[in-house]
Amino acid sequence: MYAKETIEDIAVAKSNSTINGPQVIFQQIYTNANLSITWDNIARAERTRAKAIVWTIDVPGDAVRHRAARFDTTKANFATSELPWDLYDQMKNYTSLAIIPKGIASVENAREAIRRGVKAIYISNHDGRQLDNSTTLHRPSKSPTKSTATRPRYGTDVLKLMASSVRAIGLGRPFLYANCYGREGVQKAIQMMKKEIELDAAQVGIADVRKIGPSVINARKLEDTVYIGERN
Repeated sequence: MYAKETIEDIAVAKSNSTINGPQVIFQQIYTNANLSITWDNIARAERTRAKAIVWTIDVPGDAVRHRAARFDTTKANFATSELPWDLYDQMKNYTSLAIIPKGIASVENAREAIRRGVKAIYISNHDGRQLDNSTTLHRPSKSPTKSTATRPRYGTDVLKLMASSVRAIGLGRPFLYANCYGREGVQKAIQMMKKEIELDAAQVGIADVRKIGPSVINARKLEDTVYIGERN
């Protein structure tokens, strides 16, 4: 909801004639301490025909930022720190849209999300910039499949995530940088990413990225650093 244009204006501008059909929009939301604002944001997403709600849970509150504190940049009606699974159940009952928790960073939470019937999980720690010493992205990608992930910069990052059973990759900052050059910059960034994925896949003998498997990555270094839950 932190954009120059409204979500309604953005929805109107989406393309209806891409290679794969109409452009798909997912609406990311933060849970507000005033839940009526959250319900209103969900209703707006429904009216713009978004396909899913991306529920941000990796930023339950603002981070400690000493420079910002000097200028008292506090926000009224900002995100709440109370994000229990009961709140997910309330949201699920409120809307027919799929709700994708964004911020899953542990195996326990991934399993609980699947137990509650979520359609997908978004593995993320907000790019590691909200909390110092937080875990890196690629480590939790060994969680259950049907996940999405964020923070890749290069084609090799995408391939490693796909090899870890991730089904969709979220790209943020590369397009933010590319947007400094307008539409042409974003188009160029897309072309560069596609080319890197194609060439990097060929280098490791992958003819079809849809058939990529874990054999192309070495995850042994993670065995002593990833907590995978209690063993039965």
